[in-house]
Amino acid sequence: MKKDVKGRIENRGGGITNSSGEPSATMEAESKLESLLSSLSNNNLSVDELPQLMRLYVHSLRLLGIDDKWASMELKGYTDSEETPAYRRQVCDVTYLGVKSGKVVAGTRELCKLEQGLTFMVGHREKGWVNNYKDPTVKSEAKLATAERFEHPKKWEIDVVLGNIVDELFDRASKIMVKAKFGSAIDTIFRDYQRTVGSVLSDLEIEDHLGTAYKNLKGGDEASWRAAALACRNVFHDLAAKLWGVKCSEYNFDDGKGLIELNNPRIKLRAFMREKGLNKKDTPVALLEPLYGDASAAKTECSYEDARSVLIMTYLFIAELIRETDMKPVTEIKRGSSKARK
Repeated sequence: MKKDVKGRIENRGGGITNSSGEPSATMEAESKLESLLSSLSNNNLSVDELPQLMRLYVHSLRLLGIDDKWASMELKGYTDSEETPAYRRQVCDVTYLGVKSGKVVAGTRELCKLEQGLTFMVGHREKGWVNNYKDPTVKSEAKLATAERFEHPKKWEIDVVLGNIVDELFDRASKIMVKAKFGSAIDTIFRDYQRTVGSVLSDLEIEDHLGTAYKNLKGGDEASWRAAALACRNVFHDLAAKLWGVKCSEYNFDDGKGLIELNNPRIKLRAFMREKGLNKKDTPVALLEPLYGDASAAKTECSYEDARSVLIMTYLFIAELIRETDMKPVTEIKRGSSKARK
């Protein structure tokens, strides 16, 4: 009853928190999966632990927002409407009793499907059990006889099936672990962005629109998602007001279009980035136009995926802006030209 692997996966332990000190579902799932894989690879694994390990696997999946019907079927057992997996099939003793006589019509060894749930199988493995199927027709002394079929799985046959389930669980948990680690890495990066961006916005005395957006994103309707995207849009307005401090009405980006009116936060932020030495190949410059447009589009309609994308990309935009500039307001034009405000 073991999965033969090279090296045990050790549980790293420690608190399950992200960079801001808050609980993280992906990190918690990763920790539980590590514990699960460590137990499954233990040479001294007891089959009595298997139902609990399967529940641990199910809980890990729920933390990751994943549903695995296979795990549920293993716990509650298979029925006639579901196909029993091949690894649950085992050659067992089978007896046929005549329906009317109650006497043995035939005894043989046949391939049987062990459909019971894990808890039942583990609890009855020492003594085995009898599966009873009504009215099969068998040959007896060259005649057809209506009989009841009784399957008699033995302990070692049950253990073969349980061992197969351990192998299957290990393989599935290993694959999910890869997803959990990837999700944990993304979660860590995102939380790092949140911490860095939040600190800078606080220093600039900008309202916590991103926190509002994050809360609204968890809402279950379009109104909440629209509010999330529009909260991100408000960040651009605040950034433009804080970072562009030149008293002028127009700015020349030297793009052949001449003086452009500074009539919205998007253009002011473009001017700010140009004064800081950024060009169109730099990430913040490339992100600004489409991102501001997507956030503004939420005035009319917005899906959960749209709002989520706007929030993530807004964090990315600000984080890259922090990385590539000093985030100090522009109060004097050096690179472009302008027209004073009347």
